[in-house]
Amino acid sequence: MAKKGRAKPTPRPKQPLPPPLPPERRTVGQLVAETISFYRHHFFQVLPLGLSFAAVTQLTAVFGKRHEEPYGHPPPKGFHEPSSLLGGGIELVVVLGALLLTVSYIAGIVLVTGVKPDGRTVLLGYSVGVLVYLPVPVLAQLLVLPAVLYLAAFGWTVPAILVDRTGFRDAFRRSLTLARVDYVHAAGGLATLVILFIVVRLMLLFLLRTGGEATERGAVALADLVLSPVLFVGSAIVYLDLAARVRVKAVSSGHAQVPDADDADGKGSADVPGQPRANPGGQS
Repeated sequence: MAKKGRAKPTPRPKQPLPPPLPPERRTVGQLVAETISFYRHHFFQVLPLGLSFAAVTQLTAVFGKRHEEPYGHPPPKGFHEPSSLLGGGIELVVVLGALLLTVSYIAGIVLVTGVKPDGRTVLLGYSVGVLVYLPVPVLAQLLVLPAVLYLAAFGWTVPAILVDRTGFRDAFRRSLTLARVDYVHAAGGLATLVILFIVVRLMLLFLLRTGGEATERGAVALADLVLSPVLFVGSAIVYLDLAARVRVKAVSSGHAQVPDADDADGKGSADVPGQPRANPGGQS
């Protein structure tokens, strides 16, 4: 007696994805999704942002190797070679890193928010960005977390100048205002982006490594070029989230103009777009 075949289960219709949360309620998970979506839809615009990070890592490797060459191994513990701030040592990498990374951060903010600052505003934002970025490599030597906590408080000075049109002093005040409104989201978002970058970078390096020092350095440069833009784009989206939370808090407290009060010249506006520029489809 022939066995009856089992009836094939009826495929369930695909459920549409829930609409993305507004910026004032955006979670860290959605932040990552929005970052990846923006990267995917603006790949050729975003990719050059990784040039600065790739250059810094290559310079770090070069100077680190030169520091070890006279001994054939890392120098003895407690030994320090005399060097000046711009004398060709790791200090030079720190300064160049601040100069280069600030360029990518500004470009990322412009791409994500769609803001069009004038030359004077860009110059002020660049100067403040370099000043803010200088302590980051030192903090990162302790662990990545102190650098993340520092940037979660002071990393919003650059978008405060570019988007809100604040002055030098008010940029730091505005940055602290943004951080206080939801410091957990600011620090958690940046930390998640850094962890994502590190994990995916290690995986990509594992796949690209095939032997030789030159090949390994090329793999590192390629990984940094492709992956590091996520840090700049994601940071700009975190800024949008914090700015939206400040606006909502101001409206709920009956002081809708409070965010604009940080602009001493009256030119700024906290009403920045809540969603990344031209990011079709929200989550994807």
